[in-house]
Amino acid sequence: MGNVFDLLDDEWRRLSADRGACRRLRDVCDVAGGAASLAEVERYVRSADPAGADRVLLALVARAVADDAPAARVLLQLLLPGTRALARRWWALGDADERAAAAVTAVYHRIRHYPIERRPGRVAANVLLDAAHELRRAVPKVLATPSADPAAHAAAAVRGSVAGQGTAAHPAVELTEVLADAVAAGIVDRDDAELIARSRIGGHRVADIAHHRGLRPRTLWDRRQRAELALASARLAG
Repeated sequence: MGNVFDLLDDEWRRLSADRGACRRLRDVCDVAGGAASLAEVERYVRSADPAGADRVLLALVARAVADDAPAARVLLQLLLPGTRALARRWWALGDADERAAAAVTAVYHRIRHYPIERRPGRVAANVLLDAAHELRRAVPKVLATPSADPAAHAAAAVRGSVAGQGTAAHPAVELTEVLADAVAAGIVDRDDAELIARSRIGGHRVADIAHHRGLRPRTLWDRRQRAELALASARLAG
């Protein structure tokens, strides 16, 4: 079974060809160049200039905030590329499935509660920005607690090097961004970045993560130590 993105895409393949669904959203289809199906609405939005795409998104969100669930579902689909990017970014929210679920929930919530009177434009950017703020608030607090873990000094070096940049951002957010940048630069792999995020930020016990992955806790402690040392070395070298 796939994650929530796979389920949404499977549902969309059926929904996008449903001409009855398009008739129920006739005003939206008219704005989208007279589209005859939701698949054509999607193609129109993907290929239109920003102003043209925004007119369609605005028509959808106006219906979504008026409790029109089908319109909200279509708008969610059109925003899935940005939603996937949010899920990739927020390591601290758990594994890939947990991040996908959290990102979709946040985006859908912002769609249904969009402040259309205050923001009658740039719908996609505003929804995704509000969802990112919602996910940021969901990141658990990083607690500096004594630890016998041999990797603790490496994690402290990472946090210290980030704090030394003089930013006021929350440490959990900073560490999340460090991990995302490190994966992109090939300093650590995705599995190790997720391990650090779940244990250092999410508060999950290494023993519990090891049990879930079918590994020995010592194996994950060693992997986390190597990954954190690589992070610390890269930050100091930079």
